[in-house]
Amino acid sequence: MRYLNLACRAIWVCFLLWILFMWFCRPIVALHYSAKATEPIGFFLDDDSHISKRTLSPGESAFIPTTMNPPPDMWLILSFPVARGKGLEVKEPFSRIDVYIGPGARIERTETRHGFFARFTDPSRHDEWKQ
Repeated sequence: MRYLNLACRAIWVCFLLWILFMWFCRPIVALHYSAKATEPIGFFLDDDSHISKRTLSPGESAFIPTTMNPPPDMWLILSFPVARGKGLEVKEPFSRIDVYIGPGARIERTETRHGFFARFTDPSRHDEWKQ
């Protein structure tokens, strides 16, 4: 009976670890707003199943998780309705997308990475852009 009790606890621990893994290891959309900008911007991020509406202040970064196992026809749309900046549409799978937004809500550069561990690290040129 003791071994059965221990086995049940081990199964519960594995189940909880799997849930934590699925929560913290989702693909990321990272938005980086230029410190040279003068005013905050609002944005909408529609990832086929969830719409996020937030505001970015100059020099701020936002990290938005998306669906862990997206369907093959998933899409993602980033738009800036008030600033009338050019939006971004993504229709391919990714691990992490870094979007660099300049003054006036202009998307200056995007970096799409596909490795699993890419979602946990900043791109190599991120520090150069922030200055």
